[in-house]
Amino acid sequence: MKIWLAITSVTKKLKWLLLVAMVVASYFDFPHYDWFGRAFMFLFLIQPGAIQGFFQLPGSVVAWIRRGFRLPSKKNYKCKGDYILPFTGKWTVLGGGVDRKISHSWILVSQRYAYDFIIIDDEGKRLDGDGKLVQSFFCHGQDIVAPADGVVVALSNKHKDSRVDSGKKIYCDAWDIRGNYITIKHHDREYTCTAHILQNSFTVKVGDRVKQGQVIAKCGNSGNTTEPHIHFQLQTGKSFLLSAGLPIEFNNIKAEESMGYVKVHEILKVKLRTLDGNLQSAHDGKTYIGRGLNVENGIAESHAGSVYD
Repeated sequence: MKIWLAITSVTKKLKWLLLVAMVVASYFDFPHYDWFGRAFMFLFLIQPGAIQGFFQLPGSVVAWIRRGFRLPSKKNYKCKGDYILPFTGKWTVLGGGVDRKISHSWILVSQRYAYDFIIIDDEGKRLDGDGKLVQSFFCHGQDIVAPADGVVVALSNKHKDSRVDSGKKIYCDAWDIRGNYITIKHHDREYTCTAHILQNSFTVKVGDRVKQGQVIAKCGNSGNTTEPHIHFQLQTGKSFLLSAGLPIEFNNIKAEESMGYVKVHEILKVKLRTLDGNLQSAHDGKTYIGRGLNVENGIAESHAGSVYD
C-alpha cells in the first residue's frame, strides 16, 4: 500500500497538469488533444476513494427516484427504533443535523442526516502532541457501541488508518471512503452505518445479533478523513450509495452546547458555521441533535419493541 500511495501522490499532481495541457491543446487545436482528457480521467479514477466518491451523486439521484421523489425529513418520517449514540462518554457533534443549513451533506442523499463525532475538551483541545500520529487524538481507540438491537449485515476490516496532519488536511489511504465500517439492520428499511473504524477492532461479524449498547468496535481513522472520528448515519437500506438518509431521533440522551466546538474553529483558523437549530425536540420526548453540541447517552433503558428481541 505504501508503494501505491507514493504512486498516487505523483499522479494526483500529474492529472492537473494533464487537464491544463488538454485545455491548451484544444485551444490551439492540436491533433489528438482528447487523449489528454482521457489520461486525466484515468488518473482521476485511480485515486483512492475516487470511484466511490464519483458515484455518490448518481447514487443520490437513484435513491431520490426510488423514494418516489419524496425524500425522508423530520416532517414526514418517524423512526421505528429507539436509537442511542454509538459511543460511550461525552463526545462533540462536529458536523451534521436534520436541517439543510446544518446538514452533513445535504446534496448527497444517503449522508443528508449523517453525523461526525469527535472528542473535544472545553478549551478546544482534541489531541496530545503535534497531531502527526492518529493515536494522539482523544477519540482514537475509544469504544463504538450498537445504537440499537439488530443484525450485522455488512462489515469491512480491510483498511489501515489514513495519515493525519493535525486535522488540517484530508487524506484517504483506502479505496472505500468509509474505510472500515459496519452496517446493522435494526428494522425494516432502517439500517445504521458507522464508518472510519479502527482495523482489527471489531468484536462482531456479519450475521451476528447485537444488543443496544454492546461494544462492537473502536474508533479509528480509516478512509477519507481529516482526523479520527466516528461517522454515523441512519439509512433506508444496506447500500451506502443507493439508500436515502433518515433523520435520527435519539432516545434518552444528554445534550448541551459545546464550548470546545467554538474554540477548535479558532485553533484551526476556519470559519465557524451557524449553530441555529442544533438541538430540537422530536417525537415522544426524543431529540434531534446538530453540530456544536456535547452529547452523551443517559441511563440505559429497556430494548422493548425491537424486531430482534
